[in-house]
Parts: sequence; C-alpha cells; structure tokens
Amino acid sequence: MDASRWRVALVGVAVSGLVLAACGASATINQAISSIGASPYLQVHLSATFTGAATASDQQVLNELSFDIIESSTSGQSLTSSASNVSAEVDVNVGSQSLASVRDVANNLYVELNAQALSSLPGVNLSQQEIASLELVFANRWFEIPESLLRTYEATKSPTEAQKAKEQAIAQQIVKNVTAVIEKTKYTTLPNGGYSETGTLKSIVNAVLPTIVKLEGHAIPTGKVAGTYKIAVTMSGSTATGASIAITAPNGTSGNATVALNATITHNTQSVVAPTDATVITPALIAQLEGQVSSA
Repeated sequence: MDASRWRVALVGVAVSGLVLAACGASATINQAISSIGASPYLQVHLSATFTGAATASDQQVLNELSFDIIESSTSGQSLTSSASNVSAEVDVNVGSQSLASVRDVANNLYVELNAQALSSLPGVNLSQQEIASLELVFANRWFEIPESLLRTYEATKSPTEAQKAKEQAIAQQIVKNVTAVIEKTKYTTLPNGGYSETGTLKSIVNAVLPTIVKLEGHAIPTGKVAGTYKIAVTMSGSTATGASIAITAPNGTSGNATVALNATITHNTQSVVAPTDATVITPALIAQLEGQVSSA
C-alpha cells in the first residue's frame, strides 16, 4: 500500500468513526452505537459537501448526490439480534430523482436504474440517444441477480480462516485506536442533545499508524500530517438521530478544503422486500442486454 492509498484508508477509518463521536465517555459511545441497531428498522440519509480551495467542480456533483440506506429485520427482532435475517436497500439520488436502487433480500440482489437522472448529474455527458438506449433496457424495470449467479462470479480462491481472523483483528484494533483518540479529546455538549469535538488528523494518524505498519510489515513514510477533523452526534435521549464528520486539510497548493459527510438516522416502520415481476438475470440474458446496449 503506497502513501496515498494508506492516507485514504485513514480518512475512511475516520469516517467509520462518525457514530463514535458521542465524545468523552465509553458509556455514551456505546449508547449511540447500540441505539442504531436497537429497532427492527433503520433508515440513514447521507449527503456530502466539498468546500474551499479548488473544489468548485466537486461541489457541483456532491450538491446533487445523496444516498439512502434502509434496513429491516425479517425476524421482527432488533437489527442487532437478527444476524443474517436482515434485508437492505441502498438508493442513489440525483437531486429529487432516484438514479439507482439496489436491494439485498434473502441473498438475492435486485437492481433498478433510472438513466434519465444521469442527465441531471454535472460532468456526465451523455447524448439523448445514449440515454434513450439505456432507458430502452432499464426503464421501469427491476432486475434480479440470484444468489446462485452471484456465487459464480466470486473469487475462486477464498481467504483462509486464519487470514480472515487476522484481517478482522486488525480492523477491530484500528477502530479501538480511533475510539481511544475520540474519547480522550475534549468535547462540547450540544444544546439539544449530543456531542461535538474537534481534533487533529495527526492524532488519528499517530493512533492507527502502528497497526498499519504491522499490517504492511514495514515502516511507512508519513511526512507532515496537516489538518483537522470535526465530528458530532446528535441524540434524543440515548438514541442517535444524526452524525457528521468534516475533515479540513490542504488541497494541493490552492489552500485548505473541507469535505463533510452528514447523516440523519431514523427508525420508521419501513420494510425492504423483493420487488414484484423482476427480470431474473441469467448468463444468456447478460449477453443479450450487452448486445442491445452496444447496438442501440
């Protein structure tokens, strides 16, 4: 892993700590995390912003994009207690339009694409003919990718149990390292419930670097680590209702830029079910669809 890749990995770790931002006390952190899976239903709405030096083009795209993650238990128990009995959906939105939806129900995947929404996304230059070709194949149609077909595309060599255990242990250690930094950093109580704190990216790097070095098996040059993070969790009583993280760092030689991820968390009664009349994908149908798109 080169320097740029592990720096990206560290940012990813920081983002994964977003719901750990109930800063200052392990009990409060545990409350926030536990509340997310305490219901049979979960909805998370995600949006992002990129502001500051040399970010204009990225701002345009992120301003239009948002994501919805929906989970529901098929056992009627809390999500935490439902193990594999959970159905999930991820929706990608462009403005007020749905661009794509992916559902995982009983290990089968269901996919829907709205090609018209692509034309509203900055930077996507598709002609009306190209959009019409996509719409001819995908419009108002759900596709089912059966578990049996998914398995045929899995890697032929799966990691050993020892490799899996090692990777899980490293991931858990990284989360523990980040959590320890969050807990030790001074925090502010929010007026309506929840917590907020600001710290340095250097503190995160210093916390996880030993684990990264152990993973790589050799020293990794870090250079100067500049920038700060700000994370927050909003809570209603002991239930997390939202979370956010903002990372500010130099953006090349143009000055500082800030990337922020915001999430709202709800637990409305909303089940994820398999769509009706979905077109089942087979190897033969894949070849047919490829031919339709390329010839249109």
